[in-house]
Amino acid sequence: MSSFTITPVEKGIMRCQHTGEFTHEQIRALASFLDDYRGKLLIDLSGTTGEECARHIRNFRPMMPTAAIFGAAIDPVCLQIPDSYYLREVRCFETEAEALAWLRNQ
Repeated sequence: MSSFTITPVEKGIMRCQHTGEFTHEQIRALASFLDDYRGKLLIDLSGTTGEECARHIRNFRPMMPTAAIFGAAIDPVCLQIPDSYYLREVRCFETEAEALAWLRNQ
């Protein structure tokens, strides 16, 4: 079983839902997706805890498209990376509705 699923939400927005522990191959697959994807990303962590995802979010952050995270409490420090990177905005929200509303206005 995959540790994540990618499904369309609406035009220009895809949902990445965390569904379990990552294997090395799944980390590579997600990194490849993030490297290629040019739309907006809705990251659903409702099936996990923020602590569980913190390391992966920190590692994936430089390659993330504009993204809204919801479903688990995330330490904002995980989203910070050095200014030398070309950053796209990534924010955390309490609800899916808030996250989608923000993404639609980006």
